[in-house]
Amino acid sequence: MFGGGENHGWRGGLAVAALAATMGEPGPVLADTASEIKALKAELKRLESRLDAQPKATPNAAKAAPSANVPTPVFVSFKNGLFVESEDKSFDFKIGGRIHADGGFASSADTIRRSNAGFRRAELEVAGRAFDNWLYRIQYDFATAAGGINGMRDAYLAYRDKFFPDGISSQPVSIQVGNFHEPFGREALDSDKHMTFIERGFAANLGPARHMGAAIGVGDESWALKGGIFSTSPQDTATAPPVGGAQYWDASARAIYAPIHEEDALLHLGAAFVYHRPNASTGATDATNLTPGASGFERELTGILGAGGATVRVPAAQDLSCAASAASLNVATTGAGQLVAPFVQRPSCLKYSYNYGFEAAAAYGPVSLTAEYVGAQYERDALLAFLYANGGGSSLHYSAYYVAASLFLTGESRAASYDGYDKNWSSPGTFSDVKIKNPLNKGGYGAFEIAARYDGVDLNNGGVAPASFVYLATATGSAAQKAIANTATLGGRQENLTVALNWYPVRGVRFQANWTRAMTLIAPSDRPFLNGDHPSLFLARAQVFW
Repeated sequence: MFGGGENHGWRGGLAVAALAATMGEPGPVLADTASEIKALKAELKRLESRLDAQPKATPNAAKAAPSANVPTPVFVSFKNGLFVESEDKSFDFKIGGRIHADGGFASSADTIRRSNAGFRRAELEVAGRAFDNWLYRIQYDFATAAGGINGMRDAYLAYRDKFFPDGISSQPVSIQVGNFHEPFGREALDSDKHMTFIERGFAANLGPARHMGAAIGVGDESWALKGGIFSTSPQDTATAPPVGGAQYWDASARAIYAPIHEEDALLHLGAAFVYHRPNASTGATDATNLTPGASGFERELTGILGAGGATVRVPAAQDLSCAASAASLNVATTGAGQLVAPFVQRPSCLKYSYNYGFEAAAAYGPVSLTAEYVGAQYERDALLAFLYANGGGSSLHYSAYYVAASLFLTGESRAASYDGYDKNWSSPGTFSDVKIKNPLNKGGYGAFEIAARYDGVDLNNGGVAPASFVYLATATGSAAQKAIANTATLGGRQENLTVALNWYPVRGVRFQANWTRAMTLIAPSDRPFLNGDHPSLFLARAQVFW
């Protein structure tokens, strides 16, 4: 009973004390001492039983009952950016970005630069989730020449929840508010991190870009519908209408369907439509819509070698609102008119416009094909257009298209990077990063891709005189000759051939080289010197994204 162990040490002490007590007394009290020892042993036995009945502490006791102050575990990853996620996956955020360092040269410098190098994009972004259903994203481009609010790209808040039964869709419905891409076109919605070519084709120049608005989307792995109402954009020439005027607005929708969607096979079809109400906007405030072809910084075929509409575009003097480059439709009052109002707003000759587009993409193994067609229709008041001396009449039509093909020499498939609504709810039916089979960091050579694209745009419309007369009259004609020339809008026509070589060493890094030649170039009315020219451009890019 008095064996080793911590629990028995104090018991032995009691026994020694008891023996010492007996030795300190004479013989007559031995009987009393023996009874005391017996009582002590009984008490010791009782204490032992009580001690054995108590629960024993275990090494994992602290883990079994953690303190209420211990923080919830989170998952942290530094793979292609900083990603943090809560244990229950209801909260997360990612910090990412991209850098596009470009260089290039051209064979003609009439309206573009002979050579240049610089940053095409330098963006930072934060995206995340809160309370499981709320999502957000904000993105800023530091390379934009204008700076300020013009550098804003995506900036939105979204709510996603399951409103439909699985028989309709297994995915949540998405409600999105803020600044983001209108649902129109496929190449325009592709992230510039994943485009096959350095710059988008002509078709993207006749569609809307990012605008502030609200949209709702629904879909699944093989189909999606998205529509919304939009207005101004941080990338407009001016983000507010003139004093006394109303801002323009768009109503747009896109539908896609992928009847074949496998790891190495794809068939994608889509269509989109946008209705545009200009209100008091002019070409000076909304150049993309009212001077077609004069696209903004994001979508420009010549990249760092030229600004918006470097070759063909509807001239500013033929602004389709009939404002003729003026920042406003307001006309200042004079004399007695000042007693009534500081200005009178003359009506825009543009009543409304609409754009429509058709898209297709197919892939089988390492081969892929993509194509798009976009038409733009402008309906105007013919009398006002005549009175304002703006050409083209009452109904104007423009169009653009591209056809492209690519081949992965290392066996990758574009089908593997296709994102349906289940993977990309904001821009479904687009392509994400290439799934590299043998990346450089694992002993391979990365992925190599060759591609070719033929695209064109036609911005010429109507007129009672041939183009040769329009060029001459615009430059040196009399008032009567210019009036005849103004019966047409001559924005030019162009067709390009582009070939590309891309190398993807590892995920997040890409090197690109593009050569483009203008196969056909019919000049705008204010640039007759471009007629018959066939400029060639070479662009190269080093890209990293995270």
